[in-house]
Amino acid sequence: MEFEGLSPELPAFLAQLAANNERAWFMDHKREYEAHVQGPLRRLVAALAPAMLAIDPGFDVNPKGAAVSRIHRDVRFSRDKSPYRVNQWIAFKRPGEGWQGRPAFFLEIGPAGWRYGMGYYAAPPSEVKAVRERVLALPGRFADLLAPALEAGFAIEGDSYARPKLPEGLPLPVQEWVRRKSAYLVANRRLEDGLYGPGLVDELAGKWGAIAPLYAWLAP
Repeated sequence: MEFEGLSPELPAFLAQLAANNERAWFMDHKREYEAHVQGPLRRLVAALAPAMLAIDPGFDVNPKGAAVSRIHRDVRFSRDKSPYRVNQWIAFKRPGEGWQGRPAFFLEIGPAGWRYGMGYYAAPPSEVKAVRERVLALPGRFADLLAPALEAGFAIEGDSYARPKLPEGLPLPVQEWVRRKSAYLVANRRLEDGLYGPGLVDELAGKWGAIAPLYAWLAP
């Protein structure tokens, strides 16, 4: 099936799931999950696949694989034993172990808003250090790569070091990146009609295409 937009019922379903995060409720509403959440997200991945493979032929673009978030949470090591994910996402990343140390493109949607971007989910300290050294070796080049992302409406986010030591004279966007442990670019959006139409594919492909050179620099 062609992608016609995300379901307008998706945020409401996630809000209901947040208020009833238990197996009995979910099993009673599983068909709604498949119709309003899982199905549209899978079709979105399939529609974006050609554009994303043009950015990186190594991306996993299987709509029924890891490109779409699972509804079940891994609660083995969490104090929160809620069984289901309230926020849902799609992600384009290279498969295999160590994917947390490589940048990825993502879209995440919750009951009250959505966002999309590119960067690191939970990069290990060794990868953060290696990227930081590359950035500081060529800060002007990195600033040039960041410029199209900032012009396209992305912001730099991620947990910051408590007392980062930065060389003097760094461009402000470069400072914002290297002061963070696991930096990423993100555009935060409110729920709106554009989310529910086929134009979402062109928006994401265009915005992500604008930052493809930065991704290529981060993931040679």
